[in-house]
Amino acid sequence: MGLETETQTTFYQRSLPYWQLFIAIISVSFSAIIVVYLIKLGVPPAVTAMYRTFFAGIGALILSLYKKRIKWIGKKTTIKRYHWIALSGLLLAVHFATWFISLEYVNVAISTTLVDAVPIFLAIFGFIFFKEKINVIGVVGIGIAFTGGALLAFSSPVAENRNLLLGIMFSLIGALTVTFYFLIGKKILQDSPLWPYFALVNLASAIFLLFYNLLIGYELFRYSAIVYLLFIVSALGPSLIGHATYNYTLKRLPAFVVGVAILGEPIGATILGVLIFPLTQTPELITILFALIILAGIVITSVSQYIRIKKFRRKEKEEDESDSILS
Repeated sequence: MGLETETQTTFYQRSLPYWQLFIAIISVSFSAIIVVYLIKLGVPPAVTAMYRTFFAGIGALILSLYKKRIKWIGKKTTIKRYHWIALSGLLLAVHFATWFISLEYVNVAISTTLVDAVPIFLAIFGFIFFKEKINVIGVVGIGIAFTGGALLAFSSPVAENRNLLLGIMFSLIGALTVTFYFLIGKKILQDSPLWPYFALVNLASAIFLLFYNLLIGYELFRYSAIVYLLFIVSALGPSLIGHATYNYTLKRLPAFVVGVAILGEPIGATILGVLIFPLTQTPELITILFALIILAGIVITSVSQYIRIKKFRRKEKEEDESDSILS
């Protein structure tokens, strides 16, 4: 009886991170759906982005107080990094604004698939800026993803092609900016707590978006209660629960598993879009095919990056062992 209980407990402990990852994917999948609904209610995408980052920043500040990490914000070492935090906030602002704008031009399936092309950009920029080698698998993955993107770009009639190309452009800008946002965050979070950093970046992002919205002349305050409720839900669900759970599962699962699982967002968002907005968000079969080709390319590229990192760590370990033997 004791052995059976212990086995059940072990199975529960092992499976729990996967269930948490599933919850994170569901939470993040609602992001695009909320934006689409707010667009239908007449809310400009940049205003949605501003309120999402503002409420996410406030939520992260509260969590920083709860975790007793708030003092990090005022440390000298943190203040010296404020320019990087501000840049990260600007990148996040551009990411959300362009991604949300893309949803005015293309459906959820196309937008979320392209925005999640981060592994492709990481591989390319790693090669350009850090001379990180891309193995054959990586080249194949990037080639497949670009082929899928090209086929998608030219899959519509000429009359619809302008909107499609604009949607693709805004989605890719969203993917590009969030790639640099992740790179800055990865560097800073090596020796910094998550929540205060997340709070500063999101609040900086909200300030940038506030200035942009004022410059354009968008209405900022005269919205219904349901709109403000959706602003808060988008911050609590996709931003706080989604991001927090991703970071939590990274401590218990290989980064490769979490990275590939995140690609479940386009699938989840597409299913939700079809269920909630069947008339406008049901993609054509050809669109689904090209989106799956892009996702396949992203997965293959992620696998190549995982293999490269694993080989690098193995080599480092062998060198350390060799040095310890010699000493």
